[in-house]
Formats: sequence, C-alpha cells, structure tokens
Amino acid sequence: MITEAARSTDMALTVRSVSKAFTARPVLRDVSVALRRGQAACLYGINGAGKSTLLRIAAGLLRPDAGSVWIEGNDVREHPDTAKRCLGVISHASMVYSELTVLENLRFAGELYRVSDRAARIEQLLTETGLGPFRYDRAGILSRGLLQRLAIARALLHEPTVLLADEPFTGLDVQASEHLIGIFDTFARRGGTILMTTHDTRLGLRCCERVVVLDQGAALLDKTKDEIDPERFAEDYLSYARSQN
Repeated sequence: MITEAARSTDMALTVRSVSKAFTARPVLRDVSVALRRGQAACLYGINGAGKSTLLRIAAGLLRPDAGSVWIEGNDVREHPDTAKRCLGVISHASMVYSELTVLENLRFAGELYRVSDRAARIEQLLTETGLGPFRYDRAGILSRGLLQRLAIARALLHEPTVLLADEPFTGLDVQASEHLIGIFDTFARRGGTILMTTHDTRLGLRCCERVVVLDQGAALLDKTKDEIDPERFAEDYLSYARSQN
C-alpha cells in the first residue's frame, strides 16, 4: 500500500519497494526512492547494479515483480496514460527519426503529444537547446552532442514535470556537457524533478542535490549532497557508500 508521503502534493516521483528479477536473477531488491518537486537525484552503481532497470520501471516501460511507481500521484500501472503525460524520458536511444529534420522531429512529437501552441513551444526549445541554427538539418547528420540536444528537446516538448535521464552525458564533449547541465538546472529551478544516471560522478554531483547508490540491486546509500563528503564520494562512491553502512 502506498504511503501518505507518496500521495503528498510535494512528491513528484515515488518508487515504492520495487523488486525485479530476470530469469531468477534479482536485479532490483526492494528499492524505494521518493523525490519532491524541484528535486534532482542521481543514481550511481556499477554495470548491472539495476540503474537502467529502475528507470525503465519508473517510465512504465517494464513491469516490476513487486512494488509500485507513482508519478504526480498517479500509479504508473493503473493510470499509465496520465502518469506518462507527466514524464519526459532521455534514454540511450535518441528516439528521433534520422530522415527528418530537427524541426520536423519536434513538429511530429508535438502532434503526437497534442501540444498546444506547438510552434511557440518548439521555438522556445530550439532557443534553449541551441538548436536554432540546425533546425533544417536532418537528424541523421547531427553530431552526438547536437543529437542529444534534440533528444532532450523532444523529451521536454510536452512540458513534463518529471524527467528520467539514462546516461545523458555519454559521448558528449565538455561544451555539450556544460550546456546539458544548464538545461537540467533550468528544468529543476522551474519545479521539474529529475532522476538520472551517470558514470561520471562529478557531473552527477553538479546536476543533482541527492545521490542514490545501488549495489547488487539494493539501495546502499540515499543522501543529499549536504549529508555526504563530496570529494570522497567522487573518488570512489561505492567504497564510500559501503563505509556508511
């Protein structure tokens, strides 16, 4: 049964006692995470720790064996359409059409999500992501950094309140990474909630006020940055997390 904390109007994302196994191999073990509006949290863990699986479950793309996920008070399993309307998802795949231009991709996504005043919203995102000069370029010829910006613009087009980002910095150079940090910061300052993963510990600490470490499918550490030693954490987050337990 969901807790009152999950029903609170302050909680944008609640993962409650989620477990998942593949072919009898446990991937997630009774994981719980609750994020307020405007809060950004980063999931850390070695490959196979369950980070991507947790994000897929939170996005409603994978069904948990036990537990539940609530987005803005909506159970993802019972009210998937309402919950997903509140979600923006950035995954390893860009989820854009390579044969379409930047502008055509955003127009198509706007129609799909039935975004009101699409033209104005698209222009706003082209400006915020720095894609304006590339609006007529086909997605298939974009650099990795520009393609990632397009994926982010698409994810934000329908003005979601919760953003799930799986390794969003992969393949980005320093300049593109800085631009993405700025986009995340603006989203959070506007009241958006972020749950992301990254292998770059220091980038994660810059983006997020909260850190969650998964180890063998369980939440080993869940703290705000004020509650940890950022330098020790950045040097070896797993050893640091284990030392706190």
